[in-house]
Amino acid sequence: MPFASHRGMLNMLTTPALTLMFLIVVTALGAAFVWMFWEIEQMKSRPRRMARPRRRGDRLG
Repeated sequence: MPFASHRGMLNMLTTPALTLMFLIVVTALGAAFVWMFWEIEQMKSRPRRMARPRRRGDRLG
């Protein structure tokens, strides 16, 4: 059976290694969510002037 070798790979991951890998994954996901919400807040706080270019005729006076 060609997939029989995966049992040896599971034995290589000890409990401390699995714990460290879990903490790394959770930290990376947390950082990604913080970055995502930071970017959303930055987009909301930008002025709306960028959405529509101003023309010379738009000025009053």
